[in-house]
Amino acid sequence: MINHRSPISGVACLDDRYVATAGYDSQLILWDARTQTAVARARHDHLANHCTFSPDGRFLLSGSSDHTVRLWSVPDLGLLAVMRHSDDIERVAFSPRGDRFATASRDYAIRVFDLTGQRVHLLEGHAADAVFVEFSPDGRELWSTSDDADIRRWDVETGELLQQVSFGDVQLDTIAMGPEGVLYAGNDAGEILILKDGQVRTHQAHALGIKCLAYSGRESRLASTGYDGFLRTFRTAPDGSLTLEAETRPPREVWLRTCALDSRDRVIVGTFGSSYATFDIGSRRWDLSRVGDTPGLNAVGVHAGAIMAIGDAGVLYRDGVAVRRIDSLCNFLLSFQGQLLTGGQTGTLFDALTGQVLFEQPSPINCAVEVQRGGESLVVMGTYSGDAWLLARAEGRMVLRERLSVFRAAIKGLAVHGGTLFATCADRTVAHISLSTLEVSRTANAHERITNGAAALPDGRFASVGRDLMLRVWRQGQPSVFPTPHGRSVRCVASCPQTMLLATAAYDGTVALFDAARGEWLKTERLTDFGISTVSRGSRPGQFLASAYDGCVYEVSRDAAPRRVFRASVDPFPTQALAA
Repeated sequence: MINHRSPISGVACLDDRYVATAGYDSQLILWDARTQTAVARARHDHLANHCTFSPDGRFLLSGSSDHTVRLWSVPDLGLLAVMRHSDDIERVAFSPRGDRFATASRDYAIRVFDLTGQRVHLLEGHAADAVFVEFSPDGRELWSTSDDADIRRWDVETGELLQQVSFGDVQLDTIAMGPEGVLYAGNDAGEILILKDGQVRTHQAHALGIKCLAYSGRESRLASTGYDGFLRTFRTAPDGSLTLEAETRPPREVWLRTCALDSRDRVIVGTFGSSYATFDIGSRRWDLSRVGDTPGLNAVGVHAGAIMAIGDAGVLYRDGVAVRRIDSLCNFLLSFQGQLLTGGQTGTLFDALTGQVLFEQPSPINCAVEVQRGGESLVVMGTYSGDAWLLARAEGRMVLRERLSVFRAAIKGLAVHGGTLFATCADRTVAHISLSTLEVSRTANAHERITNGAAALPDGRFASVGRDLMLRVWRQGQPSVFPTPHGRSVRCVASCPQTMLLATAAYDGTVALFDAARGEWLKTERLTDFGISTVSRGSRPGQFLASAYDGCVYEVSRDAAPRRVFRASVDPFPTQALAA
């Protein structure tokens, strides 16, 4: 049976004939849009991030973290061409005539190709990762966005930069071409920027950052998804003005990273499950009847002598046995005063062992750590909105002590030593935070690419890793830089206090051990073809545990060969159609 085994990161529609999905399991799947049954499947060598159909429906284009863009025939998904880049491809787009296509890559560049796969233009100038690209309706111009908070407009024939619009430090993740002469852009402040005739108007569409915009000229409709957990659709006027049509908070299986509008008044949305979800705008109903759980794991740790793991389906495992299902995708596990805390996409903090809701806030949670402040044990949660929530236990729940605005983008990692909290951010910033005063000292451009995990060493130093494949070890705000042996973005880092070892793990399935006392790499192990999601210290000195998107937990140690500890086995739990 063809389905996804990891989250769906990209969706595309071809009228009411086909839906295509791109997944973190490296798969590209073509579905019959009427029956939602798989027609064909193809694979990348790494995470498939996005896909789109040619206007005539003959081709499907996909971009991947294997640094390639691939052109496929429809409906058999026969491989026609491979275009190699120097970093991950986040977005691909066909021109309205279908004779050219463009790519946005994390190597900062935009590229334009013809249908033979020959590069026509290399468009350079963005100062950070290029994340989105879109053709104008007449195909003569190309618009792009980047983590540098700029929108750029290019001439497709000459490659000339025609316009550059800067929005300061408010990043733009997504754009969509609207009615003639209108460009919509979604930013991290939850605003839809309406650009027309050199003027910019603002429409507050979400309470938190906007992740995806999709436009359909046939219905004069714009769909938007946000980190506030809402999907909204708007009717568009010729001048670009927006009127709210429908809004919904999707079921927990839905991943609002990506969406598309089909020809039957539906929004097609990616999920954390085995297939895509649909939202019928007229009836305001969700259909997840063909979405089953996937086994991917996002967190692992030791609690009460047992190895605990949790992931996309919110299923908690104890030594490989499923013991609890949480009503959310979960990103972390934290032992705290006898409880095992978890949380993730819904912004809710749970007791993982009982499923009890302990605290709720609006933004997804990436990570958490225990700290001591004023003689009290607190939990610090790091969120997608860049806020750190300091919580204390009271009468069986968690109560808010402080809410600290640390970054303008997502907190990717937290670590603590003594009176200092260390945080890493998706915008390449790191922060040292005094727990006594809550004063935040930020270091901008701490990494050259997205900064990911954080760890604390027993001598007071902190470690950070990122997409630039570097390990940075921080002492008093100054880093020592060590190139890692990884070949793809370094996802996470953990420390062993007894041995001064650090373990780093990456999206290429590798884990590496670093002797922080000597400043030397000791070993690198390839555990899986899938990415490693989390690495944590094990129960013995020099031992680490790694969870992976393949649903496995692995053990890596200084003195022994790596081994698989267990593989998650999740029975499908299909969800029936739900009211909005």
